[in-house]
Amino acid sequence: MPEKIFLLKFGRCKWSKCLFCGYGASEGRKPESENMKRYFDLFFDTLEPEIDHIKVFGSGSFFDEQQMPAEGRRYFIERCRQAGIRKLMVESRPEFITPGVLGEFSDMQLEVAIGLEVADDRILDKINKGFHLRDFERAVEVLRSKDVKPRTYLLVNLPFVDDVQESLDSSVKYTLKYSDSIVLINLLPHYMSRLMKMWVRGEWSFLSKDEFYDIVGKWMNDPRIGVDVETFRFVPKFPSELREKLSGVGEEYLTHPHFDVWQDYLVRWYEVPKGKEIILFLPCSHRKPYSESETHKKIIEKLNRLKVRDRIHEVMLSNAGVVPREFEDMYPFNAYDWDEGLETEEIKKRYIEVTAERIREYVKAHSYDGILCFLKYDSESYKALNKACHELDLEFRNLLRMEIYEKIKKQKKPLQGEEALSSLSEALKDEIGEI
Repeated sequence: MPEKIFLLKFGRCKWSKCLFCGYGASEGRKPESENMKRYFDLFFDTLEPEIDHIKVFGSGSFFDEQQMPAEGRRYFIERCRQAGIRKLMVESRPEFITPGVLGEFSDMQLEVAIGLEVADDRILDKINKGFHLRDFERAVEVLRSKDVKPRTYLLVNLPFVDDVQESLDSSVKYTLKYSDSIVLINLLPHYMSRLMKMWVRGEWSFLSKDEFYDIVGKWMNDPRIGVDVETFRFVPKFPSELREKLSGVGEEYLTHPHFDVWQDYLVRWYEVPKGKEIILFLPCSHRKPYSESETHKKIIEKLNRLKVRDRIHEVMLSNAGVVPREFEDMYPFNAYDWDEGLETEEIKKRYIEVTAERIREYVKAHSYDGILCFLKYDSESYKALNKACHELDLEFRNLLRMEIYEKIKKQKKPLQGEEALSSLSEALKDEIGEI
C-alpha cells in the first residue's frame, strides 16, 4: 500500500512535560482555520494519485482540539476522502481518544499511535508522562470498540530503568496484548529536553546503533514490531541556557562535560562523511570557526587547488578534543578560548594524555585509508597523535617536513607561511598518489 508522511506543524502538545521530549515544548504554527486549510491543501494538491495511506506525525495529539481544532480535523478528513485515502494513521495521547471523534473516520481504516514508552507506572511517573497503564488500557478499549487499530511506541533505554533488556521485554509482552503493532524507538537526547541535561551531567547516556540493535534483536522478527534507531538527526545541539563561556586553561577546560558529550557522540554515533577516506589532523586556531583563520584559509586553498578536498577529512585537535570540520561552527567548538601561553608543564602533560585518549578512541571507531597531519612537531597535539597511533600500532605522516619545521621554527615563521604550505602540498601529492 503506497504511503505518504504528513507532518503536522500546528500548535503544541497540551501536556509537553515528558522528560525526554523537546518538540512538545516548542510552539508550532497557530492553529487558525484558514492557515490549516491552506497547509492541508498544499499537501493534498501535490499528492501523488497512487497514494492511499497517510501517516500523520506531530508533536502532540491529532485529537487535541487546542492543537487541531475540530473544523481543521474534519477538513483534513474530507481531503483524505477526496484523495481516495483508505488508510490513515494519527498520533494521540490517551485522554483525547473518545468514541465521538473516532466516529468521524468511520469510512476508512484508522490506526492511532500512542506513546506509552514503558509498561511500568513507576517509570511513567519518573519520566513525567502524565498518564498510567490504566489510562492506556481505557484508550485501547475505546479504539477497539470502533474497530480502530492501536499502535504503540516504546522507548528503549529510558532513564531510571534498572535493566534495559528486562524492562523492554516486559513492556513488549504487555503491549502486545493491547496493540496491533509496536514501534521500538531508540531514545536519543533532543536538545530542548530535560534528558539532554541529564546526558550533559553524566546521569544518562544514549545507546549506540549496535547497542540498540543488540537489545531489540530478539523482537525484530515479529511482524507486529518495527524498530526506529534514529527518530531525528542526532547531533549534540545545546540550548542557549546550557551554554557556557569556556575561556581558560586547566583541567576544567580540558575535560569539560560539554566537550565530553561531543567526544562520546563522535565515537559511538557519528559516521564519517562518504568519500572522506583520508583523515588530516590539523591544529586549532584562536579564531572561530577555524576556517575563518588565516592558517585554515590557506590550508583549504591548497586542498582545493590540489582537488583532493573531497577525499580528505579535515579534523582539528584542541583542548575541546577531536573536531571534524563539519562541526566547527557548533557550540562548544565555536565558543572556547585556550591560551597556550598560560599552559604549565603539568597541564601540557594532561593535554597530551587526554587528547591521545580521544584520538585513540576516535580512530578505533572509524576506518580511514590513511592518517595524515599538519602539525608542529613540538605541539602537544602532535605528541598526542604520536602517542595514540603508537598505542594502536598505526602509521601516520606529518605533511610538515621536519627540515621545514626546523627552519620556520628557527626563523619564527608561522605555519601558514609559504614554506610550510609548500611542504604540505608536495607531501600531499606524494601521499595521495600512494593511497
